[in-house]
Amino acid sequence: MDIEFDTTTQEYVEIIYELQKNNKVARVKEIAEKRGVNRSSVSIALNLLRKKKLIIHESYGLVELTAKGMQLARELEERHRIIRDFFVDILRIDPEIAENDACKLEHYIHRDIFSSLENFVVFMNENSEWLEKFKQQ
Repeated sequence: MDIEFDTTTQEYVEIIYELQKNNKVARVKEIAEKRGVNRSSVSIALNLLRKKKLIIHESYGLVELTAKGMQLARELEERHRIIRDFFVDILRIDPEIAENDACKLEHYIHRDIFSSLENFVVFMNENSEWLEKFKQQ
């Protein structure tokens, strides 16, 4: 699945995914707290996510990602990891700065650019002598 959803949709899916990983369940209240919005805003967003077939949610019930939602969440998680690792391991950016910028960039980077970045990271990891020369600069 190419990331074909707007940033807000992606961010809600990430929050739900994180809550499910950590707590086994996601609740509207917890989503609102993580997102920094009120519950009515979350309810509106959840209705849109349900229409996009990314979640299962009954009124006043738990929120669960569908298979499609899980696929999107895992893709975002992988994008985030690769971008963060590129910043930290190759460009030697402070991990906290890298983490913050990876959170932003994962939603906006074009799939062709991301694919090239991913290939570059693999190449650099397989050709560590190049990476060591770069780090000496």
